[in-house]
Amino acid sequence: MKKNILFFGTPDFAIDSLRSIYIHQYKLNYELKGVVTVADRISGRGQKKNQSAIKKEAKKLNLKIYEPDSLIDPIFIEELQKLDLDLSIVVAFKKIPKIIYQIPKLGTINLHASILPEYRGAAPINWAIINGEKQTGLTTFFINEKIDTGDIIMQKEVSINIEDHVIDLYKLLKEESFKFIKNTIQCVIQNSFKLKKQKNYKKNILKIAPKITKDLLKLNIDSFNKKPLIKMYNYIRGMSNYGVKIKIILIKSHTKEEFKKNIIVKRVSNFTDNIENNEIGEIKMNIENKNQIIVTNGCSSFNIENLKLENGKEISAKEFYNGFIKEKEVLNQIIFNNTI
Repeated sequence: MKKNILFFGTPDFAIDSLRSIYIHQYKLNYELKGVVTVADRISGRGQKKNQSAIKKEAKKLNLKIYEPDSLIDPIFIEELQKLDLDLSIVVAFKKIPKIIYQIPKLGTINLHASILPEYRGAAPINWAIINGEKQTGLTTFFINEKIDTGDIIMQKEVSINIEDHVIDLYKLLKEESFKFIKNTIQCVIQNSFKLKKQKNYKKNILKIAPKITKDLLKLNIDSFNKKPLIKMYNYIRGMSNYGVKIKIILIKSHTKEEFKKNIIVKRVSNFTDNIENNEIGEIKMNIENKNQIIVTNGCSSFNIENLKLENGKEISAKEFYNGFIKEKEVLNQIIFNNTI
């Protein structure tokens, strides 16, 4: 008998999963009954309505769209109960209340962008890079009352390269989710899986992935001084979808006049250890070869590839040199400014 499936999702990350569920309906003998997403949001100067990425995709696929103001709205709950659901799939959506996730006969599955139980929370991609992980992945599990703690159905590991930024890992995991969600649905429908329970670990044992707040996007150089430079490099990579604010002081070469700037670092590269020197010194930022911004602590270094000034567009290191170093006749050494 054909199964009935409902999809919950909001951002772009969930699109590949939705497409996969839509495409594999006939092959896996189920029907996608619709999509639940957030209601349109009004924003911007023009007060325009913004649709979620999943709503836009669902429209293209001619799917029924549910946009409840509240997930515990009795009318919405009644609508779902009438669908005779066998399974619900959740990808990048808000917390689902028990009254909703218990409706499908087989349960409600969540796809999470980490190898659980590590990196439970809202920003697993960011924190995996910040912590210098070499591997992460995807996990599907049955939702329960606690966030990201349900019984695991399947897991898929992927490698994190030292040059990967959030957008790179995001794209990789998004692409991997296409096949991964299909395999998960197939094994659940066919009852060909073995659940793996998540252990109840003590606090501070597991690495977590809390929401990224504005305060985390301000980089205080003192918190990285006298530490391996790889920590600063990883932190910038892990916050790169937002950009990390660094306060700097530029000095004019002739007058020695100082002027302060806030730069938002968006992309770094070429992390290198100096095998001839292992003594960690103060972190410095220099301009080299007219197109390279080098951050170094004496024994390690990396390049700043892309950055932006506050309220400005993203530019390359070369464009920064031409516009703010060469044009303003500034010294090649940039001073970090940690004053508030």
